Amino acid sequence: MFWKKKEPKKDKKPSREEILAQAKANASAAREEIGDDTLDKIREALLKKENSPFAQAKKRIEAMDHDKVRDNVSLWMREDDKE
Repeated sequence: MFWKKKEPKKDKKPSREEILAQAKANASAAREEIGDDTLDKIREALLKKENSPFAQAKKRIEAMDHDKVRDNVSLWMREDDKE
């Protein structure tokens, strides 16, 4: 009967290992194209950005109690309004 036709086979999805192997190959090709010196410069720039005083202060504020931060900011806003 016509309703018992077999469905056409779909394309097989690549396995996890195949995807990882392809990603590693792409990364190594990009590394060769860019060069290790450039990658080291990028890595150093990212580390400097993470260690900047602004980034450190931001991390400290995020780690603090949110209620205290809100209270201090509102206090600073009131002081600015008085001036």
